[in-house]
Amino acid sequence: MSQLDPEYRSFFKETDRLLALLSSMSAMAALHRTLIAEIVHLRLAILLENHMKIIFSKLCCGATYIDGSPPMLLVRQKSAAAAVAAMKTLHRAKPILLRWNDGKEIREGVKHILDPLDHSVSVIQRFGTLFTEIRYIRNHIAHKNDGTRTNFRKLLMTYYGANVPGVTSGILLLSATVSKPPLVEVHIRQSRTLIKEILKA
Repeated sequence: MSQLDPEYRSFFKETDRLLALLSSMSAMAALHRTLIAEIVHLRLAILLENHMKIIFSKLCCGATYIDGSPPMLLVRQKSAAAAVAAMKTLHRAKPILLRWNDGKEIREGVKHILDPLDHSVSVIQRFGTLFTEIRYIRNHIAHKNDGTRTNFRKLLMTYYGANVPGVTSGILLLSATVSKPPLVEVHIRQSRTLIKEILKA
């Protein structure tokens, strides 16, 4: 069994719960549905960040993909803690802050340890838009400041073609105008595809 199998199973187990919660909301009032959609999306963002950190820490230690193939390493690390420390400092003039909710930042963090041509790096690059959308919505739900509002408006322009007044994160996540199935479900399912592809499951 691959050392990455637990991450695959745990991500799917937790997102199964999120999908089940979404499917149980039909009888609820609209306000309650939008609030729950925001909570579900926050949980998804946390799950994705945590799994990215664990998966890449293990890959940097030489953990094989689920299909048995090894990662392409530049420098193998001895432990997850050593891998995280190396991501921050190896070949850098000063330590960097690791960010696990941004595809570009993930690639920057691992670039001196994992070969840029490694499978995982290319998958992260392909899912860059997903990371961005989840991060923008997550930050706006959590903070609702000028910076998050600016990025949230970019999503409104993408999905509505205009900065529509009164659209909250929850409304965007559930709007049938934006997406069928709703965007919150799309993000969950796309995240599951990301995890499956990155682990070669």
